[in-house]
Amino acid sequence: MNIFQMDMSESEEISQDQEISSDEEMMRPDITDASSVNGDGYSTDSGYSTDSDYSEIDDTENTESSVEGIEEMKGTTEEELGFDHEKNPQDDNMIQNNGYVPFNSDNCQPPQLSPRSEVESVSSTNMPLEINDRASDLLMAVSVGSDANKKKINEMAVSAMDELVRKCLAGEPLWQHRQDCDLEILNEGEYIREFRPFDASLGELMRIIEMEDPQNLANLYESNASTNGTQHKPMFQRDAEKDFLQTEASRHIGFLRMDATSLVECLMDVKQWSSVFSSIVSRTTVLGVLSRGVAGNYNETLQVMKAEFHMPTPLVNIRESQFARYCKQIGPGTWGVVDVSLDSLFPYPLVIFRRRPSGCLIVEMPDGYSKVIWVEHVEVDNKFVHRMFWPIVLPGFAFSAMRWVASIVRHCEPVGNIISTSLDSATIPQNGKTSVLRLARRMMRSFYHDNSASTDNFWVRIHLCHGEDFRLMTKTIYALNGSPSSTLVFTTSLWVPAPPKRVFDFLRHGDSRNKWDLLARGYAVQEIMHIIKGESPENRVSIMQVNSAPNQIEILYLQESYSHPTGSYVVYAPIDILTMGTMLGGGNSDLVNILPSGFVIHPDGPLRNGEETRGSLLTLAFHIMDGSSTEDYLPAADSVNTIQKILTETATLITTALLSDHL
Repeated sequence: MNIFQMDMSESEEISQDQEISSDEEMMRPDITDASSVNGDGYSTDSGYSTDSDYSEIDDTENTESSVEGIEEMKGTTEEELGFDHEKNPQDDNMIQNNGYVPFNSDNCQPPQLSPRSEVESVSSTNMPLEINDRASDLLMAVSVGSDANKKKINEMAVSAMDELVRKCLAGEPLWQHRQDCDLEILNEGEYIREFRPFDASLGELMRIIEMEDPQNLANLYESNASTNGTQHKPMFQRDAEKDFLQTEASRHIGFLRMDATSLVECLMDVKQWSSVFSSIVSRTTVLGVLSRGVAGNYNETLQVMKAEFHMPTPLVNIRESQFARYCKQIGPGTWGVVDVSLDSLFPYPLVIFRRRPSGCLIVEMPDGYSKVIWVEHVEVDNKFVHRMFWPIVLPGFAFSAMRWVASIVRHCEPVGNIISTSLDSATIPQNGKTSVLRLARRMMRSFYHDNSASTDNFWVRIHLCHGEDFRLMTKTIYALNGSPSSTLVFTTSLWVPAPPKRVFDFLRHGDSRNKWDLLARGYAVQEIMHIIKGESPENRVSIMQVNSAPNQIEILYLQESYSHPTGSYVVYAPIDILTMGTMLGGGNSDLVNILPSGFVIHPDGPLRNGEETRGSLLTLAFHIMDGSSTEDYLPAADSVNTIQKILTETATLITTALLSDHL
């Protein structure tokens, strides 16, 4: 039996206004039963969870009356100040916490069932984090709205735009190609001389001369060795013992299949911006719009924003900033969009991230193309970054301009036709292709967000007696009828002795899946359909079919794979046969709940002369159903043991296969 042999008219009879249900159980195991995992993977006795019965909703906590008062006062204040406030679509579904909450496990025993309220919070204040955060937004909104502050912000934005344009167009000596990685980086000494006031520049240069080698101001760093022996060199690394902010500044140029006007709109519309850059931006809020521009476009638009920037791992802390974003038409067919932090205008007790004038210059090209010159210039405290990720975070590679350009280029890439080995693709309607792509896009956005250190995510660190610690988070999803169900997200990272391209190809190919997937061990796996996205055939959306016998389908996976020098992804989610048939028939993908799992592959250091690194940083992440945990309670010990086994066995299978000469 093949999925495409089903009568497509049957799938079309399913009303899109009703929840998509399945008469077959899905592959998600009930992890409360530790015996459901054996040496060959999960047994089907544990049952399948019907993901399609649920509508995906982020965790929501009851809001105290004080929060309601703040929200009410905030709305009144905004009306009095006379500026528009765009509500963050995630604000209503937010659990505020940042960092890891370790268990006390002196005896190395798995954690017992414990109320989350008993776990020590990482907040530095007794005020609830959600209230504290919204109060901060309120104070910022009130401050932004005053005429004096509007004028100061406008002056800062105009000055930042001037600096951005100069940095985008300048050559050497301001920008230099770094020898140890393929990044165009800022010469900090030259930047200070050209852009800082004289007195400040003199003091800064004297401090650098005292702390660093004055003969080489363009490469101010100290060598550090990672745990796997690779070298990493922080950009302009200052004395790490004294809490100085580290400067990261890079530039990258890209060409997009999008006209300049549409690209400007994509950057200035916060919903589009957060969607396009969902692999980097986890949470956004527009605090105020100070100017709506002129001539019916975004020229001279000025708005104040708050955003979180992340990597797809909880081991790298988020970078949170409140900044002004300003758009200006520099000339015919040329636009600039710049961000600049407002901490100099609204001082904070402790600044751990500052956004210097950063953004892009957009130049219109023939045939609907655009040239983008992107500059990322920040100051950041990286002391909370996990040591494993030092080799790519400290040199500025992880959050470089190259990564931002890669995200927008990927968004603009053309989508190919459906290619199938099991069906004449002409029988699949165009809206069927659209439904599959929309579901894959939502799967990727969910994966990015769920596996970051965003303040939306309440991560718990599980200490193990042997092996690498892992992070765990409980979430709640709701059926279309409102009934809740608990899920678990758990992740760990490890170094593997293989280059990123080899790891990526091994994990994405169907014919090697049964070597690492515990649910496909001993079964035949085939890619029965794919849609190529962009020019590289390895960047694709696929449907993987797992057969225990020639006519017996065990699992269907929706999978998307994407590769780039800054990071590669293989993300997948199980979909039942009936739901997949409905999607291919043009069904509503918004009615399908999806729990993405997958892998992120980073190089274990910056690229050198375009050559791959010898090792990779591999992050494993799983999102599964679990009946033993709730929003208020951590999972039972049996569940934690099973999670540990899933992560350990999967990591071992991948590492063993990669070390083998016969993949």
